[in-house]
Amino acid sequence: MTDGQLWLDPARARRGGADLASSGAAVTARRAAEGGEIETASGVQPWGRDDIGAAFERNYRGIEQTVLRAWAGVGHRLTELGSDVVRAVDASMRTDSASATRLDRVADKR
Repeated sequence: MTDGQLWLDPARARRGGADLASSGAAVTARRAAEGGEIETASGVQPWGRDDIGAAFERNYRGIEQTVLRAWAGVGHRLTELGSDVVRAVDASMRTDSASATRLDRVADKR
């Protein structure tokens, strides 16, 4: 902001939003691939099924699911945020254009 005004470079802001959405898609894809490998590997309980393995399982499974759910959520939210940025830029530009048109009409009537 400068002197109480917001200066927006719409092309740059749209590119930033698109890049953010692409990053979200990449995080989501990575979660699907590597997170899936983690789920598969832990599904066979490589830590064993004895008492120590069972204790590990009780503590591990909840944490694993929380981390994998958060990982997926981050990818999803980044994708949404990027799309929201692009929509916000477009809406701002439409509003600015409509306001300028209305102000021009007011000025023409004087």
